Amino acid sequence: MENAIIIINALQLFAPAVLCASCILILGFSRMDCLSKEERKLKNIVIAYLLSNVIGWFALFTYYFAKEEVFVILSVPMIASFLFSMVQLYRIIRLLTRLGQPEHFPKFHYVLIGVITALFLAGLLYFPMEVQVAIVKSRQTMIEGEYAAYSRFFTSKPLIRLVFQLIYSVVIFLLFRDYYRKIQKTDNQVRKPAHWVLFMAGLLLITIFSSLVALFVPRDTIFSNLWLLCTSFGSSGLYILLTYHIIRRKYLLYVIYPVKRKIVITEGGYRKRFGQITRERLETYFQEKKPYLNPEYKITDLMEDMDVNRNAASAFINKTYGVNFNRFLNQWRVDELKRLLSLPGNEKKSAASLYRQAGFSELKQYYRVKN
Repeated sequence: MENAIIIINALQLFAPAVLCASCILILGFSRMDCLSKEERKLKNIVIAYLLSNVIGWFALFTYYFAKEEVFVILSVPMIASFLFSMVQLYRIIRLLTRLGQPEHFPKFHYVLIGVITALFLAGLLYFPMEVQVAIVKSRQTMIEGEYAAYSRFFTSKPLIRLVFQLIYSVVIFLLFRDYYRKIQKTDNQVRKPAHWVLFMAGLLLITIFSSLVALFVPRDTIFSNLWLLCTSFGSSGLYILLTYHIIRRKYLLYVIYPVKRKIVITEGGYRKRFGQITRERLETYFQEKKPYLNPEYKITDLMEDMDVNRNAASAFINKTYGVNFNRFLNQWRVDELKRLLSLPGNEKKSAASLYRQAGFSELKQYYRVKN
């Protein structure tokens, strides 16, 4: 029975690390399929988030199944990785809720992690290894005497992690709230939260609960096994959800359903438009619907899709991307052609044989855009 519990605990710790590594591999291959620099940047940040979790889970694995000396050394990158992963998760949500605005992520988020890591590293290098091993063997029980203060500092890692989780979880939920309020301003759309966002929020609460259990429940008890199970389940769910929706380009946190539009004719005989064009809305539509694959797609079609007038659509593209509509459309086709050429089955094919699949009506159109 005891051996079975050991094996189960080992799997609960090892499985998330393997899952994280698998997600990193998948995202790494998907980087060749990016349609924009912003998408590549987002995938790089998600990869950094997953990599930090791999390091954290591996270090936590050594706490249970390796010599105490190994865990003492790895405890420093462990606390750094867990703190870094919360900051990265917050940054990912910021990217997904920026509504087309450029990202300006404050660097002080990383400075605090660096200070905390430096303090634990200094303790690792300054205090005798046998003292730190004794602290680990005590299983969160404070040792008395000359090193009592350092013992409290060394065992404060779960508390620091919990504080980071609580702070950044609150900030993430505030981002969701603000994003919902902003997206409500468009009158011709009906919204409801995407199921994966609600599920992700629930999993985030599970990981906070698991940290609470780890902080207040003694090790080697049945509740300790519950902590491992909750942490493993909640964290694994987060990794899968993020990886899947990033690869599928399902960036919208709120599902948008177009409603029947009210047709209003102005005094000049033109139809009044009620839509609002933003960078996120435009790029999400192009990523998911791929209208550029239609060689006959025109700015008048974009007017209907975005429910905006021609001048607004043309001015927005010129201001945001620095090109006119046709060049904007053809750039998406160029990126699509590059993606097609990079696929394993198309390695020996030329652009001349694939240009129609990318949305170009004729080959010279591709060469004119490329040059």
